[in-house]
Amino acid sequence: MRTPSIPHHLVVRALVIAAGLAIVATPLAAGVEPAAAKRFKPTSTLALAPGVTYQAGRMKVGGRTSIVRVVTLDPRHPAVRLKALLSNDKVVGRENSSHIAKRKSVPGMQAVVATNGDMSTRDRLDAYAAPQGLHIQDGELMVAQACARPTIGVDAGGNTRIGEVRVHVTLTELDKKIGKQVHRVNTHRDDAKVVLFTPRFAKSTKTAPGGVEVVLQMSDTLRPNGTQMVTVAGLRRGAGNTALQPGRAVLSVRSGNTNRWVGKLKPGEQLRLDTAVVRRVDRPCGGTIQAAGTWAGVIEALGGNHFTARDGRVAPPSRSVYPAGWQRHPRTNVGVTGDGRVVMVTVDGRQRGTTGLNLAQMGKLMLSLGARQSFNLDGGGSTVMARRFLKNGKFGVTNRPSDGRERDATQALAVFQVGP
Repeated sequence: MRTPSIPHHLVVRALVIAAGLAIVATPLAAGVEPAAAKRFKPTSTLALAPGVTYQAGRMKVGGRTSIVRVVTLDPRHPAVRLKALLSNDKVVGRENSSHIAKRKSVPGMQAVVATNGDMSTRDRLDAYAAPQGLHIQDGELMVAQACARPTIGVDAGGNTRIGEVRVHVTLTELDKKIGKQVHRVNTHRDDAKVVLFTPRFAKSTKTAPGGVEVVLQMSDTLRPNGTQMVTVAGLRRGAGNTALQPGRAVLSVRSGNTNRWVGKLKPGEQLRLDTAVVRRVDRPCGGTIQAAGTWAGVIEALGGNHFTARDGRVAPPSRSVYPAGWQRHPRTNVGVTGDGRVVMVTVDGRQRGTTGLNLAQMGKLMLSLGARQSFNLDGGGSTVMARRFLKNGKFGVTNRPSDGRERDATQALAVFQVGP
């Protein structure tokens, strides 16, 4: 962290003025009415850390007011880290987003801001606690779903991108040219699809009896892009709830007529495990895929449910696809600007003085803040923003969650300050 040579309060004031001028000067995207940029009126602006600015204020849409909080950061700044965090560092279980960020704070890396992450099935403490999209943390693939969804990814240099991606996973026998698809990683096994469980899921697979589970010995952590050799260490037929141990994974499928290849694997057999981040071409689930080259070096990634802006235009889902998106609720969005900055936004709702926004209104807000790509995270009672308070240095919730308190979550998207 660079030490200022002038008094701290003057530095903060200068940063406040600069941040305000930057927002005023942000060009509007095509198709957005000029009034959109004027609706959000910051009443306070703070420099929370080098490269991280926080604003709070109000905006009025359709005669109704909403309270908005905006964090703008440069993830390429040497003092800034943007990280995707999983509750308890495992899929099963839940934890407050603010607590996740505080727990991951260590000397030399302190939490500055955190919001909630992706949607999951509320109040579940099993496989359905998994986020519905992709989760990569510290270069490890922790959750992969079968469908491509809006996702933010960050590489080791802080370069950030948003795309509609998923991770394609295959296992190939050494005498075969074509691999077999593994449909999901660390999530439910309630259909005929093949699921790979790693120790990041829980202490065991928590699957019901009656399936086939193959224990694989792994030489490396499961990466989002990579190849490694794995060895079949054991096979359990008609069983479930296999223990998950370090250095091992479990390939699991329900009994049935599909994916019989899993039950034909033999102890001692070697397989090639390939993973690659891919983008959708036609259908979000299955269909044609292509390599997402710019995602090759991603070490942090977190998915969401629907775009609110794409390529500089408002892009909410249609009413028929997602009716709730056209209702006003508390919202959490993340976006990336044309120059690589990240914008994290929460809007309070469902309470007096702040009604929330629909996804089209969120898209307009994100564009007015400079984002060219943005998407929706979990919202409603899950919407939360926590930050470091400059007066006492403590880290806590700064918005007004509609439940009256912070809701337990499965993920957090957090910003850390590194250095002394």
